[in-house]
Amino acid sequence: AINNLSPKPTRRPIVAVVDTGILPRHPDLENMLVPGIDVISDPRNSLDGDGVDTDPTDVTTNGPRGSGFHGSHVAGTIAAQTFNDDYGAGVAPMARIMPVRALGIEGGSSMEIIEGMKWAAGLPNSTGVPSPAESADIFNLSLGSRSNCSQAYESAISQIRAAGKILFASSGNESKADQLNFVGSPANCPSMISVGSTDARNGRSYFSNGGENLDL
Repeated sequence: AINNLSPKPTRRPIVAVVDTGILPRHPDLENMLVPGIDVISDPRNSLDGDGVDTDPTDVTTNGPRGSGFHGSHVAGTIAAQTFNDDYGAGVAPMARIMPVRALGIEGGSSMEIIEGMKWAAGLPNSTGVPSPAESADIFNLSLGSRSNCSQAYESAISQIRAAGKILFASSGNESKADQLNFVGSPANCPSMISVGSTDARNGRSYFSNGGENLDL
């Protein structure tokens, strides 16, 4: 009954999740995906035996040097299939997920992240992979580094915003006495919406970076 009462969206937005990739056959994700990309060029980092391709499957382990399947966790938070009587519910179950695998067991290259973002936005890029049939509307980057916004990030984000897209990035999870008011990159780039974490009491989580540059 609840499902019948839920309004049906006239358009299902696409969220590009730039992360560690996804588990494509997870029951909460398999019906929520559009084609994605793997932009990790080094097989030692990707552990999938090849370079850039159209398979964003997260094949890294859940061990000490593994991904923890972070990309699947983020994708599920955003758009896990709802009303299927399994697992959780996404905050935006009307959305679809475009997985952009950019992080491996050794992290990720900012240049590969940028090229993956451009690909997802339908902009010229160096991946060598044909552009998606339908570009992403929203970008989620739950990643970052303790640095200022680079010119390369700023330029790419500017191009993506000019194409009418919205971008969100994590402020960082490294809050310490000397980092409490520092928002990491690329969350600190112009036109990027920086997002921190709150705890159960709606205060800032102890690990979450923040300060005057934090947007949400």
